[in-house]
Amino acid sequence: MLIDVRKLRTLCHPDRAANSIVRFPLLLAFVLGFSACNGGRDATAEVRDATANDALGPQTRYSMANGCYHVRDTSTNRWLAVKADGVVNFADSFAAATAFFMKPSDLGEYLFYDPDGRYLSLPAAADGLIDGLESLTRVAGWQVAGLGDTLLWLPPQLDPVGDGVDSIGDSLADTDLDTLGDLRGARVLSAVSRPDEHSRWTVHGTQDQFEVTAFATGISLVSTADSVAFEPAEGCTDFPEATLGASGTPFSGTNPDGTVFGYAETHMHLGGSSALGGRLGYGAPFHPLGISEALDNCAVHHGPQGALDVLDTVVNAQRSAPPHATEGWPSFAEWPQWGSQTHHQTYWVWLQRAWMGGLRLMVNHFVANEEICQLWPYQQHDCNEMESVALQRELVLDLQDYIDAQMGGPGQGFFRIVYSSSEARQVIEDGKLAVILGTENEKIFDCGEYLDQPLCTREHYQRELDRWYDLGIRSIFPIHLLDNAFGGTRLSDDPALSVLYQTANVVATGHPFATVSCDTIEDYPQPGSSQTDPPRGVFDAIVLSVLGPPPVPPVTGCQRNARGLTEMGEDFVHALIDHGIMIETDHSGVVARRRIFDIAQQRGVPVFSGHTGEIGPVKDSRRILEVGGIISNLTDEPADETIAFVQALEALWLELNDTTYGLATGHGSDINGIHNQPPPHPDAASDPLSYPFRSYDGRVIFEKQVSGDRVFDLNVDGVAHYGLYPDYFADIQRRPGGEDVMKYLFRSAEAYLQRWEQVENARVVGR
Repeated sequence: MLIDVRKLRTLCHPDRAANSIVRFPLLLAFVLGFSACNGGRDATAEVRDATANDALGPQTRYSMANGCYHVRDTSTNRWLAVKADGVVNFADSFAAATAFFMKPSDLGEYLFYDPDGRYLSLPAAADGLIDGLESLTRVAGWQVAGLGDTLLWLPPQLDPVGDGVDSIGDSLADTDLDTLGDLRGARVLSAVSRPDEHSRWTVHGTQDQFEVTAFATGISLVSTADSVAFEPAEGCTDFPEATLGASGTPFSGTNPDGTVFGYAETHMHLGGSSALGGRLGYGAPFHPLGISEALDNCAVHHGPQGALDVLDTVVNAQRSAPPHATEGWPSFAEWPQWGSQTHHQTYWVWLQRAWMGGLRLMVNHFVANEEICQLWPYQQHDCNEMESVALQRELVLDLQDYIDAQMGGPGQGFFRIVYSSSEARQVIEDGKLAVILGTENEKIFDCGEYLDQPLCTREHYQRELDRWYDLGIRSIFPIHLLDNAFGGTRLSDDPALSVLYQTANVVATGHPFATVSCDTIEDYPQPGSSQTDPPRGVFDAIVLSVLGPPPVPPVTGCQRNARGLTEMGEDFVHALIDHGIMIETDHSGVVARRRIFDIAQQRGVPVFSGHTGEIGPVKDSRRILEVGGIISNLTDEPADETIAFVQALEALWLELNDTTYGLATGHGSDINGIHNQPPPHPDAASDPLSYPFRSYDGRVIFEKQVSGDRVFDLNVDGVAHYGLYPDYFADIQRRPGGEDVMKYLFRSAEAYLQRWEQVENARVVGR
């Protein structure tokens, strides 16, 4: 394995709330790719006025966030100063003191950014040489281990070969070069043009008695502990950051009837770039060293001129082949794009902009697919799905901390991970964004199947359900793109994807999809029954193991998966309900999905269709509403398509209820999940969205969003990143039928909470 989650160091973060979920082991910084943030104001706003600092009360280790300060050694009464040549010392004269912009890199941790755009650092002469050697060793290990994962696509009898290569790569990637530490040389305070781990400084203590130590080494900034003071200054240079392009105070509180206001993002992937081995996609929602590291040059993953960006070549509607400009910050010449699905689109400032536009509830699904990951040997972490889920969970927890750090300390950020509907309701009433954790992977809890035999036991998934519930998971897809121990997947209607998924299914399960014609699906099988492939005898199993899987038959014509819920699958659905976990049904095959509806209806819980994309029989839209579920729009088209979706949903709702009371629809972007975002409207040139515009609640004014040198305009760029969804909704609102869309959309946070409450009410006592 490239990274054994059990071996990762456990993070005991002193700043997390006492009632938070126990942290899973922390992913190494090179896997996560952290990213930079800004406080609760526009990142390019003027630094905090010196007199304003006096009104903030006693300083804490968090209160210097995004402010301008002089640094004084109180034991000597000398001031930290940076000379023109980058030499750093402590000056006797206040006039020589340097004003530092204090950019948080984590809670209680900062980058010291000087007026010349340099970073206070504590490097050693040989850092570059030894760090480079460590990096080369890790990369070599990752590639060897990735090759081992890819070999697992070969016939099962060769699995030991793949496992052996994987283990060799793990050992190489885990090589510890700390013994070379003495060769690094003496460390000297310096101002450097590009930050690294030696540019991060941890602050402890209180007013005028702070201790500042280097994050990487623990070396103190001054000789006497607890003897650093931060004093308000002027003349700082703003830290490089994306801007919000939004001003105003978003809505908080409740509607007159007591319901919450805002819309629900029901399906997205904050950690999508970390999935599938971590190198198919590029970028991260934050990085401790700033946006220049979070969204730098994608050539590190995609190769020179994007030559290795194979996936984007296949799925990007805007690009048919390499090359592409790989530079991100500050030019963003060719990415992010509405059609590009391998460049990160949910940087934290872009998330903040969406929140200011009314986003109040988000369901973030950790996504993984072992077989697709194994196809691509260029990796930086293991293909095991549950390890990938653990890494993505850690990323989102760290993102919450990072946003808190930008806004003044624990709990101060707009981004709040929640674990119950009541907690989510309070967060939304406070005007913040409630974030729900979920999973969307092939073998949830490693419960795949091979030759119709489950690869886990009931005791195993019950134990894992208990563990992952404690870790915060509240939404689960029982089935994703491939068949697993619980049932059959929904077959893709796209010819290219059909071949890919069919091939992956043979590798994962040893058999192709079992199919049945759409013409007979209504009567097949009977409610409550389950259909799988005919059982294989021992002789058949041995032959298949020796010879490998048969040629992959294409899925032609209108076919549906004949596999329903297995006996274990039925038990698993009941177990999800017993645990109070929301059930996502979109990827389940029609036979399996209808059985899930039956069980949910019997147990009195709704189901969730977070990224349906259409209204009609193919997705059993009527059954979803009859069970009490919520149906969202999977956005990948201009405004007109979303309006048509909502009109179709409204018609079906009226047919069932004779009133629009209670109708709501969420918004499912599936962003970072290999899915297009909306392109510019076809008439954007002749009838563009006008800037500036107001949010739906009228409280926030939006200008064009600017990231570095790039000015984003919905009329030209479509939804190139998540921060352009306020623009997209404003474009919908001004079109015929758009007001109804907004009305139903901005009920969706409340509708989702009410359905979550129903799921919690069915939870078995003691779970």
